[in-house]
Amino acid sequence: IAKRDNSTRKIQELGSLPTAEVKNFSNLSSRALMKKLHEVNEGLKKYSHVNKKAFDQFVSFGQQREDLLNRQKEMENGADAIKRLIESLDRQKDEAIQNTFRSVRRHFSEIFKELVPRGKGELIIKTKDDDAMSDDEIDNTDESEKVISLSQYTGVQVKVSFVSTGEGHMMSQLSG
Repeated sequence: IAKRDNSTRKIQELGSLPTAEVKNFSNLSSRALMKKLHEVNEGLKKYSHVNKKAFDQFVSFGQQREDLLNRQKEMENGADAIKRLIESLDRQKDEAIQNTFRSVRRHFSEIFKELVPRGKGELIIKTKDDDAMSDDEIDNTDESEKVISLSQYTGVQVKVSFVSTGEGHMMSQLSG
């Protein structure tokens, strides 16, 4: 009983055993294990002043650090995916606004033509550059140039002509 208690105490003093090490030595004979144990004990005598619990904590903290670094990578990847999603949704929103404006512009021109048979009405979108984009300019630009960020828009202008050969006037230029 005393021998068993002594062995139990020594095992507790060793601290936790790594699972990989248990697997490595599980197939060795008792004699080989005792020989290996003696060699290791001789080597450990040099380090008798080292706190075994501190070493266990060091290993544990190292694993926690790895786990946290992995979580950080996952978070960064998630943030990148969210940024890409937001950019995609912004592009889709801008495209939807421009498609809606084209539809409204086309309907405005058709209705104005019905109201003023010899006239022409046009809606023009204004951007921060203060360059108004007319129907022809919007329709003749490349697809990659057509999508302008919503933040670039400043307003809409109405350009009308009451005779088919006359020059168009902005609504701000017309009186009354």
